[in-house]
Amino acid sequence: MNILIPDSWLREYLNTKATPKQIKEYLSLCGPSVERIHKEAVEVIYDVEITTNRPDAMSVVGVAREAAAILPRFGIAAKLLHDPYKIARKQRWQDSKIANKTLTIKTDANLNPRWTSIVFEGVTVKPSPNWLKKKLEATGIRSLNNIIDITNYLMRGLGQPAHAFDFDAISDKANHATMILRASKKGEKLTTLDGKNHTLPGDDIVIEDGKGRLIDLCGVMGAQNSAIRASTKTVILFLQTYDPMHIRRTMMNLAHRTEAGGLFAKGVELVTELSGGSIASRLYDIYPKPHKPYTVSLTRTKADAYIGKHLSDKEIMEILNTLGFQTKVTKEVITVSVPSFRRDVTIDVDIIEELARIYGYHNITSTLPDTAPPVVMPDPALGGEEEIKMRLRDWGYTETYTYSMISEDLMDIFGLDKAKVYKIANPLSNEWVYMRPTLWPSMLSSVKQNLNIKPDLTLFELSMTYIYRAGKLPDEKPVLLIAWTGDQFYNAKGVELVTELSGGSIASRLYDIYPKPHKPYTVS
Repeated sequence: MNILIPDSWLREYLNTKATPKQIKEYLSLCGPSVERIHKEAVEVIYDVEITTNRPDAMSVVGVAREAAAILPRFGIAAKLLHDPYKIARKQRWQDSKIANKTLTIKTDANLNPRWTSIVFEGVTVKPSPNWLKKKLEATGIRSLNNIIDITNYLMRGLGQPAHAFDFDAISDKANHATMILRASKKGEKLTTLDGKNHTLPGDDIVIEDGKGRLIDLCGVMGAQNSAIRASTKTVILFLQTYDPMHIRRTMMNLAHRTEAGGLFAKGVELVTELSGGSIASRLYDIYPKPHKPYTVSLTRTKADAYIGKHLSDKEIMEILNTLGFQTKVTKEVITVSVPSFRRDVTIDVDIIEELARIYGYHNITSTLPDTAPPVVMPDPALGGEEEIKMRLRDWGYTETYTYSMISEDLMDIFGLDKAKVYKIANPLSNEWVYMRPTLWPSMLSSVKQNLNIKPDLTLFELSMTYIYRAGKLPDEKPVLLIAWTGDQFYNAKGVELVTELSGGSIASRLYDIYPKPHKPYTVS
């Protein structure tokens, strides 16, 4: 996905004399790709593409960390400033005497490894100061009010998803609220902040108020019934981590995608400074299984073989340390301690990737292979399939490409036996649950979707079906299905030629659906 980052905000975390053009060019060579830079008034803005495996770079400080490691490789001095993971702040909210408001919290460590929240009272909800408005609007985030803007500032600036609840809207008695984080039940309903109504498929991470009322669709979007309003006086600031597989599945199932998904002190400071509120509760920090840094090791011989060049101890240390790793290098092994924000690094080739990209793929010398290139023999079956497709296209048919998975609804509509098909253990969508045993549901869905656009259709699909075998992998069989609509009965003459080309046979009767046959009439 892409994020917008203003140059002035980037330089709050990056000390360098590099020009915006140099930052764009060198970051794109070795790190996040800066697709373009443009100006709004006097502000230079970078449009940066971040790959989904690098959530740590999906913020201003994340891109600044990358730039601090990359720019020196091109002879430009650069240093990361105000690293939020290293700054110790005075935690005045730890005072046990602060207890005007209390929360009863129940959570699931498997869904929510860490819960951090605190309550503020005497809050005034109002427009944000200009400096905050300009920062957010330059990144494409609309300024709403000081409280919501603070949560968006934490997300865009520091990469920490945050949410604010109206304490009074969810409280169950005076000065008290209950928050229960759990997996949703199939069919539960909730209206999100954007006014959309959702019926949950089940197993989504949600928060309820202790009475069964859902008040948050965690990691995706808050609920309308707990939203911050102009009249809000008491606020719960909530920072958390979630199991990413549940969050991704929820966003796919509901077709609802947002960016929300340690850095608590900055949020506390901003709320008290910008809203006039004061801390009204103790800090609730539930962290039953704290993150323990782990190490990943890589042999020097493997690193040299993959990169194609021997890097010096000093060069390896400089590259990895500036990226946030704690590194130890010997003649035989490179060992790194992985920081909490780089959990995408788990095996030795991940370290090789970090070394190679920062060293610069463009600096790796190209060499020809020592042996002749391998000879790949074409698969005769694939050649035959391509011949069939080419002939059908020449005869005016349009090839369709559909997913190999179908929904439970389609299984029911076509009367397919669910006990004799393969069900996907972790489907990304309700539309992709079963491996299809036949092409009929896919093809007829395509026909239905296109009939309003073009009444006379000539379609075909040559794809795999997955035949169930108990206790074994499926028997994958290529099947050709041809469909046409309208008064095109005589197009069936091409079917015989197809069977001759393929060596296959017709596996179904001809389905000729003609509800209103033509009746001959006379003209005198």
